[in-house]
Amino acid sequence: MPGPCNKQLRLWSRFTASALLLLGCALAHASVAVLVGEPFGNFGTMMPVGHTAIYLDHVCADGPLKLRMCEPGEPEGVVIARYHQLGQLDWLASPVMEFLYATDRPENVLQYATLENSWDLREIYRKRYLEAIVPDGTEYDKATQEWWESAGTAYTRRIWGYQLDTTAEQDENFIRRINDRPNHHAYRLNKANCADFAADLLNMYYPGSVHRDKVADYGWMTPKTVARCVEAYGKAHPELDLRVFEVPQVPGSLRRSRPVRGAAEAGLKTKRYLFTLLLIQPEVPLVSEILYLDRGRWQIGRNAEVLRPSDFDSESSSGVLATK
Repeated sequence: MPGPCNKQLRLWSRFTASALLLLGCALAHASVAVLVGEPFGNFGTMMPVGHTAIYLDHVCADGPLKLRMCEPGEPEGVVIARYHQLGQLDWLASPVMEFLYATDRPENVLQYATLENSWDLREIYRKRYLEAIVPDGTEYDKATQEWWESAGTAYTRRIWGYQLDTTAEQDENFIRRINDRPNHHAYRLNKANCADFAADLLNMYYPGSVHRDKVADYGWMTPKTVARCVEAYGKAHPELDLRVFEVPQVPGSLRRSRPVRGAAEAGLKTKRYLFTLLLIQPEVPLVSEILYLDRGRWQIGRNAEVLRPSDFDSESSSGVLATK
């Protein structure tokens, strides 16, 4: 029969393990990352600059329009992004698993994505999470048609992430500011696009870290520039533990996404624009070539770590982000 000393030893071991777990959670680094989605579809062919969002791994969605700190053991992380056609709203907050895969469990992620099965998952997500914003019967309305881009993004495009460490104080300050800020439609292609929104949020954490490239992007803010700025800031501040990762596009019958371009690079490498300009205004491609060679050759995703659905699940013992 086990003696009282053995019983006390077992209790002490359990207490020590629990204490170490709590300590590990307390010491775990929070982070902010810019997510750059590759362009896809017809619009992505015309404007091959991609899409930008912000991922916070210790902040959670309190519904689609509010943020809060995550509770212990809660699936971690929220993605915030600005959309063009979202009615009167400017941005949505999506739990990270739903944003990437339209489901909250890694085992439910589609292994082969089609238009039909990916839409089925998005519909489940809409009814559960966005019905107050996009009620039944309005899911195809033009005014709010971009809601579906907030769920299952990895089915339609590859995503690059540039991540920096944050503190709990920074996250709490960010939550207060974003929750107090009016969420009214603000999208403008040339001065308030998704990349401008991401740059604004990143500068709340690290003022001056992201800025426009008036040379290579003709003064626009582009997703590629936001990522390049985060990388440069991280290299200048090694204590922030810069990390680059890739979320692959899920295999399937959906058309594969295309490389992210900057503004000058897009003008130079998009054939439909290049051939036309060579005929009617040949000096423009020459200028684009000079701008591209000067700033635009920076390659997105260099040395990126490939992440899988389980890496975004706090309950997974192998979750890279959860155990960072």
